[in-house]
Amino acid sequence: MRRPNLIGPNLAVAAAAAFLIAVTAHATPTPSPPENSGGVKLAPFKERLAAAQSVKVKQDILGVKLDSPLAAARARLDPLAAKDGTPPEEQSEEAEPQQKLLWKLAKSDFNSVFLKANGEGQITSILGLLRPGKEIPFEKIGEIAKAPIQTDKVVAWDVVRPDRSLIRVIARGSDGKANSITIFVVKRAPL
Repeated sequence: MRRPNLIGPNLAVAAAAAFLIAVTAHATPTPSPPENSGGVKLAPFKERLAAAQSVKVKQDILGVKLDSPLAAARARLDPLAAKDGTPPEEQSEEAEPQQKLLWKLAKSDFNSVFLKANGEGQITSILGLLRPGKEIPFEKIGEIAKAPIQTDKVVAWDVVRPDRSLIRVIARGSDGKANSITIFVVKRAPL
């Protein structure tokens, strides 16, 4: 089986670190203070919840979705990957087993895609980095009016899925266009 190209060790570590910082910075649900530390005013909780239940926002990158099996992601991303390389796999030694995979893509508007999967092989977070010149306007990613965080550089949406799990979609970039999209699980559905 042909494997995608693993980005060089330093770049892979930097991409993984940036991804983990982004996830950690936005993964904790916040109460409804009048202002957060960035000076962005948040709507009351009930308004944010209503928006999260009805928002239309992109929830996949290149057809790869949260909670889908890692094998399905490999089937979608392997054909888009650069031809030469080593397997995009790195096992974590953390308390909870997980896999981290990074693809360098040759045949896509995305330059690379970084995935995290839990011990059961289900995708828990996705980061897609777009190629220069292929940035996506924030409004093409989702309904900006329903995003609780909106600046000219970042738009973040909360999405309550039908199973009552909560995910977050974050578009980052400049001039109202995203050069990266991050999608991750904030809270699993209650059992």
